[in-house]
Amino acid sequence: MVVLIIFMILTAIALERAVVKRALAAEEDRLQVLIYSLLAAVDRNRTGLSITISADRLFENSLMIRDSGLYAMLYNGAGDEIWHSRSTSIRFPDIEKMEPGDWQFKILEFGPKPYFRLAFAIQWPNVNDKLQRYDVVIWQDATDYFGQLDRFRRILWAWLIVTTTLLLGVMYLVMMWSLRPLKKVGLEIKAIEDRKQTGFERSYPLEIAPLTENLNILLEREQYQQQRYRNALDDLAHSLKTPLAILSGLADAEKKGSIELETLGEQVDRMNQIVSYQLQRASNVAGIQINKPIDLVQIITKIVSALDKVYVEKSVRVEFRLAPVILIRMDQSDCLEVIGNLLDNAFKYCQGHVLIGSHSVNNGKMQLTIEDDGPGLLQIEVEQILNRGARLDQTSEGQGIGLAVVADIVKSYSIEMTFDRSALGGLSATLAFQTA
Repeated sequence: MVVLIIFMILTAIALERAVVKRALAAEEDRLQVLIYSLLAAVDRNRTGLSITISADRLFENSLMIRDSGLYAMLYNGAGDEIWHSRSTSIRFPDIEKMEPGDWQFKILEFGPKPYFRLAFAIQWPNVNDKLQRYDVVIWQDATDYFGQLDRFRRILWAWLIVTTTLLLGVMYLVMMWSLRPLKKVGLEIKAIEDRKQTGFERSYPLEIAPLTENLNILLEREQYQQQRYRNALDDLAHSLKTPLAILSGLADAEKKGSIELETLGEQVDRMNQIVSYQLQRASNVAGIQINKPIDLVQIITKIVSALDKVYVEKSVRVEFRLAPVILIRMDQSDCLEVIGNLLDNAFKYCQGHVLIGSHSVNNGKMQLTIEDDGPGLLQIEVEQILNRGARLDQTSEGQGIGLAVVADIVKSYSIEMTFDRSALGGLSATLAFQTA
């Protein structure tokens, strides 16, 4: 708003100066025309040694009316006045020395009034054809001119104030209208803080919609994370019940043989495994919108290179059908966990052939498929893998804790994970996600 006010003031000043300059030029041009009309009325005097101006040949009536505000004088080379118009009743100051052919236009204060003065120096031959110098001078009362200029200035600044006020009012209304969505955002944030709603529920303009959508994603992830912490604690409590009961029974026994000691060790290992798994699930925090894009192809290549060394005895043949670059917004450690787990299962249970492929689907999505030629899984086992396990014994043999962690991670990134029968005869794991 300050910029607008400064701009309007500078515009008014520039406009005023342009108008004043043009008005002064018009006054000067008008007085030049009058001087040319005076020169057209020049005659020699009776002696022929000087000149005079014939009043009968003047077309400007103001020069014939006394004190009309327009006055004309003729001076000889000595500076003596040799003629003046009938309108002249006062003696004006002498002019400065000029060279023949020079024009001199000035604004002067004389008495209580301002005047325009235009002087023109000429040479005119006498009866003996000898050139003599003369000055033709016109004085114009500028009171009306400056009065009109003052009125123009008042009108100009009045309109400036009105226009600026209207523009500021319009800008204020536009700003208030533009900020209405942000005010709604503030109200919804307050409602979220007061736990009256869980996210942004109103519709917003296209400029603000991405902001509220991303905030909703963050809020959903935070709520999901809190729920996962609660679930992990519940799982931990339920999962430790059986091992603790067994340990309690062993503690009450009077004698502990090798079998009891072996059982004790198994239960301790099982509790360590349960605690590690639940802590890993609870501490995993992911955000698809706030991570830098990573290249899945590089991740897969790195993991396959490591697994080739681990399963070197199986001589697994890995077939790649991947795009040159696959970008996904995901934490690198989470990506290594997901891809590493799926590939490790494929290497572990395959007969010797693993296929890794990708293809694009609509809306910028990509599907990554990992297939093997192993025994695969039954449909009921696939359903157990996809469901959130409340206890460890709900997962199938061999798939264990790893795939339960993978299921939690991909869910937090809104990645769709499905399992099906592979064309190679084993298991086919598919990840569908939005590319970066």
